[in-house]
Amino acid sequence: MRLMSYIAPYKRDAIFAVLAVALYTAANVCIPYLVKVGIDSAIWEGNLVLLHWVGAAFLLVAVLHFIGNYLQFVFMPRVGQGILYSLRTKMFNHLQELSPSFYHRTPVGQIMSRSQSDVLQLQETFELIVQSFSDVLSLLGIVTMMLIIDWQLALICLSIVPPLFFILGYWQKFARHSFMRIRRAIAMVNGEYNQNITGVRVVQSLNRQDANMAHFDDLNSEHLNANLEASRFSGALQPIVEMLIGIAMGFGVVFAGGMMAKGGALEWGVLVAFALYIQRFFEPIRHLTMQYSMLQRAMAAGVRIFEVLDLKPEVSDDPDALELPEIQGEIEFEDVHFHYVPGVDVLHDVNLRIQPGENVAIVGSTGAGKSTLVTLIARFADVTQGRIMVDGHDIRHVTRRSLAGQMSMVLQEPYLFSGTVADNIRYNNEDASSQEVVDAARTVGAHDFIINLENGYDSILAERGVNLSVGQRQLLSFARAVIGNPRIIILDEATANIDTQTELLIQRALQRVLEGRTSIVIAHRLSTVRNADKIIVLSQGRMVEMGTHNELLSQGGVYERLYAVNYGLISEPLGTIESNGDTYAALPDGGLAATPADD
Repeated sequence: MRLMSYIAPYKRDAIFAVLAVALYTAANVCIPYLVKVGIDSAIWEGNLVLLHWVGAAFLLVAVLHFIGNYLQFVFMPRVGQGILYSLRTKMFNHLQELSPSFYHRTPVGQIMSRSQSDVLQLQETFELIVQSFSDVLSLLGIVTMMLIIDWQLALICLSIVPPLFFILGYWQKFARHSFMRIRRAIAMVNGEYNQNITGVRVVQSLNRQDANMAHFDDLNSEHLNANLEASRFSGALQPIVEMLIGIAMGFGVVFAGGMMAKGGALEWGVLVAFALYIQRFFEPIRHLTMQYSMLQRAMAAGVRIFEVLDLKPEVSDDPDALELPEIQGEIEFEDVHFHYVPGVDVLHDVNLRIQPGENVAIVGSTGAGKSTLVTLIARFADVTQGRIMVDGHDIRHVTRRSLAGQMSMVLQEPYLFSGTVADNIRYNNEDASSQEVVDAARTVGAHDFIINLENGYDSILAERGVNLSVGQRQLLSFARAVIGNPRIIILDEATANIDTQTELLIQRALQRVLEGRTSIVIAHRLSTVRNADKIIVLSQGRMVEMGTHNELLSQGGVYERLYAVNYGLISEPLGTIESNGDTYAALPDGGLAATPADD
């Protein structure tokens, strides 16, 4: 029923399809009745004129049967494919609105399975619904005609229907679980495919092919077993229906009808008509039986799709959210707390004011809360206590689109899309001219390597831009970030994965890029932040120090220690790590040293 709610935009085609199905069904139901009239009134009584009329009626019914069948196959695909189009579009839009945390906990392969194979499975659903509607109409028409012709014989022949529905109801309880098991299993198989294909270099470098094959074989075996189980359920139903058909034909028509006809209580034309009606009655029953198992399979896919569509984004605009006006770039944290898991805060009582155009660096050890801090500024998540202001506006009360439109982020992992170099640079500003694209590339120092590509700015990039080096991909990410002229730029470990020469190139470019803009830079390499206007030091989710590079060094606190470790000026342990009951000392070079458990 929920799928049927998508039919509204295509209701005109749906109405024509329903009328076509009704016409086809009516023609199908009329044929046995015309046989009865022909036998009893025309042939048995010798009425040749009536026989001619019956022959003409047969011709007319055949034409109507053809027209109804043809129109049904014209209009129903329009409705079914239109609904699938709407569903795919809604699924795509919804997936783009979901918060990043959803993608952190959900494998990409499973998302693709739901948005692709499950939606394709629903195509079968609409075809089945149409066929089922036609079959149900046929059943109603046949039962009505049988009751009109001879209600006593009709009740005898239809006495097998209640046991059939009882069997179907009992069978459904087991079949539904089986088909849901299939959809879960194929999602796991798709997820494993995606993980091993995207990580194939790691797999081959670590020689994990055999181990991964064994794990995939377990998942694939579960999919096989689920399908075999479903096949057993589907296969068990068909013989039962065939047995009931035999009972109805043998006992109802041949025995009971034959006895009634021999005694003169029934015309022979009625007996022949009932034989034809029983065949036509159980034909849709046979179809519905097969369709029922397929429909259960398709409905399992529908359930999984609506599970995703029913997910609410963790961050959404207020109903009365305002458009953020053009900003200067002031950012203020007021008593901000945040947790991913209730009761376990990862940020505690953060109070911070960043002036427009200020270059602020955030440093701290891994897990200190640096990325979480900028995640909240970009509003990928909402604070659990306190508030974040941009130019005096609480970001929870403005539309996220208007906030993101004046902000850009460059992440540690540069992600490029299939398309040209120019398309990737203007990804944040599709209206940018070719000259603006070139200017953005010049600003970040990417122009020289771009013009040396085979087709320059029109060179086609492979998926994720893998035909470029990491440094080149990151330069394009910087160009993409600045072309929209954002007032706030966030760099989250943006230079962590590039070589020293490219980093120097980017450092020079950043002096031009960040001028006049509010910038927040997260970095482990302290060489990239020493010229910042303000450095924030985080430790275990708390702001422990704030100042310029020289001020923080003179304090002899956490920053001074980080700086010394960064440049190898100290060699004493930074702390201890416990693993499998043993205690190790963490050294500045990233190594571990065994240490007595009581140290």
